[in-house]
Amino acid sequence: MEPRIIKTEEQYRRFLSEVETLAAEDPDPESQAGARLELLAKLVEDYEKARFPFEKSDPIDAILFRMEQKGLRQRDIAELLGGKNRASEVLARKRPLTLSMIRSLYERLDIPPGLLIREPEASYGSSENEIDLNAIPTREILQRRWVTTATELKEWIRSALAPTGSPAYLKHTLTVGATTSTNRTKIWLWLARVRDVAESRTYLHGRYTRESLNEEALAYLVKLSWMERGPQLAREFLEERGVAVVIEPHFKGSGLDGAALLSKGGTPIIGLTVRHNRLDNFWFTLLHECVHAWKHLNSSGLRAIADLDIEQPESEPIDIENEANSLAAELLLPRGVWRRSEAYMNPSAEAIHELASKHQISPAIIAGRIRFERKDYRAFSRLIGNGQVRRAFPEVTWETT
Repeated sequence: MEPRIIKTEEQYRRFLSEVETLAAEDPDPESQAGARLELLAKLVEDYEKARFPFEKSDPIDAILFRMEQKGLRQRDIAELLGGKNRASEVLARKRPLTLSMIRSLYERLDIPPGLLIREPEASYGSSENEIDLNAIPTREILQRRWVTTATELKEWIRSALAPTGSPAYLKHTLTVGATTSTNRTKIWLWLARVRDVAESRTYLHGRYTRESLNEEALAYLVKLSWMERGPQLAREFLEERGVAVVIEPHFKGSGLDGAALLSKGGTPIIGLTVRHNRLDNFWFTLLHECVHAWKHLNSSGLRAIADLDIEQPESEPIDIENEANSLAAELLLPRGVWRRSEAYMNPSAEAIHELASKHQISPAIIAGRIRFERKDYRAFSRLIGNGQVRRAFPEVTWETT
């Protein structure tokens, strides 16, 4: 069969079979067979890149991704990698994959061999070096009863931070607003907890579709802010559409406001800390994370986006943050409507209530926008819904101050 751009699975399998045969023969690169092997391998690689969601494919990333999809742990695939000890070495990038391993992974996990024959990255990104085991908030974890014993705690932390099982995906997590003093380990553990909680809600499984998050759905979400039980109704609305919403207080000093991440099955999860117990902050953060879930997860391999100090402007703006900010603001109150309103031109409590009533949205959203744009955080403090969010979620244990 003459080499050509691969368009079907049948063509892919034929070319792949020939690539394996030629590779086993190890032809001279300058020979006709060597040239054909190089061309076919390139065609197979291009097809796999389009088929497999990695911008820069790495063999270990491919294995870890497939494990996440199928809900597998290291022990579940140890046999494919030559046993428990060898599996640990391979997944830690300390031992290369052998031909028999590649064949087993292809046959049992359907990972394209073209992804597996590349050299793995030297290490699991810079994230591995940023894990500070001494900074793990063990006391807070135990107080929150995520686990009940020291043994359970050790096992949970190991699984949460291990590359083969981490819900935070380490190198596939973007932490926005982080500084050199940010404790990323706390962020990753919080993400792990949020995903654990979301995964335990089995009633959500199978509900999510591509239409679950779109402009129409988020516009409806904003209208719920007008209701007295707005925050609870927002969570119910999203979960009816298969999007888990998990309220989990932040760790002290983390500065974390919210996150959007993916479950094992690839469905979106929204995590909120309610660090600022205000309605204006709640609605903006919720919409911001929903935009991330709608537009940005799985883009360039991103599996989680965590937002720190969401109300603070970035010194070096990130494109996806700019888009999340602008879309959230537009959904909450369109710019054209806002700029023509009396609340914008001559802000007053009366103008805020009038605009809120006209568009059926919470007055807190409008008051918060005025405070943010004018950088006057003392203005309209009675209208931003201070203290009204946490009491909407009485099942959450909030730290008393």
